[in-house]
Formats: sequence, C-alpha cells, structure tokens
Amino acid sequence: MLEAEIKLALDAADEMRLRERLLALGAAPAATHEQADSYFAHPVRDFHATDEALRLRLDDGALRVTYKGPKLDPPRKTREEIEFSLATDLAVASTLLERLGFRAAAIVRKRRTEWHVPGKLLGTISIDQVEGLGTYCEVEVSAETVEEGRTALAELQQRLGLDHLAPIAESYLELLARRTAAPR
Repeated sequence: MLEAEIKLALDAADEMRLRERLLALGAAPAATHEQADSYFAHPVRDFHATDEALRLRLDDGALRVTYKGPKLDPPRKTREEIEFSLATDLAVASTLLERLGFRAAAIVRKRRTEWHVPGKLLGTISIDQVEGLGTYCEVEVSAETVEEGRTALAELQQRLGLDHLAPIAESYLELLARRTAAPR
C-alpha cells in the first residue's frame, strides 16, 4: 500500500475557505496534535540525494519511527512508508540511532488539526501550523498504485476547493532547510 499526499501552502483566506468547505462537506476535526519530527541523516547514504527520510515523531507524547522512501510521482508525495510505534522515549530512541551511526539532522515542529472527509473519497485532511514556515494543508490517501493515488488526490483537492493551489513537492524539512539557507 502506498501513501499518496499533496501539500498546499495556505494564506489566511485559503485556510478560512478550506475550513468552511470541510464543514459544508460534513467533515469534522478529528484531533489536534502537537508534533515534533526529529529527522536523522544516514551514516553512508545521502537521504537528500536519494529522496528518503528517517524520522522519530513525538505526537502528543507518543513516539513513532517512520521511514519514507523516494517520491514516485512528484509533485505528489506518493511513496512507500514504513511506520511503527516505539514503547520508549525520544531520548532513548535518538541515542540508539546515534549509536548505529545516524546523526540528528533537524527538528520540524507543528500543530496539526486532522479532518476526515466522509463519503466515497476517504482521505485525511490536515491543516498544519508549521513553526518557521506558516500554514499548510496536507491531503493524504492510501492507494494501491501511483495512478489510483493521483486520481484520488485530484478529486479530493477539487472537492475541497483547493484546485487553484499548486502542490508543493518539498517536505517541511526541505522547506525549512531552504529558508534557513536563504541569504538574509
């Protein structure tokens, strides 16, 4: 199973229209989470070059490890994702990865509000307030194939009234790295 997702930058007007559209579609906020994503660099492979990621996500106190494979359909972020819970704390998990040769690369902090859209197209819509970046919407579906994911994402983007926005291929990590590297 593939995770297919698009990321869209929202200004204040887009965010307000999106929230109104979600309510009109019968969606309700499912949960709001405080998330801190700690990314790790591989000891011998350049994850930036291979378009992979390894992260530890602290989500309201619960810890998950996630591997994300290369994007298969940019600017959509359709890719393999392996994720599981860890019954330990962030410090212990980070120490283990560092002992194995990984090094801490960056932390992305955000407040995520998830919405579930009822009906034929099942997907998760997240409105993210990302520290240092602003507000984004992520639309995510599970798909068997790249084409199935592409079609479902396009339909959801249209239903949400966001089809005027261009998907952003970069991750929050990449966007933050670009912002901090920009001359001031």
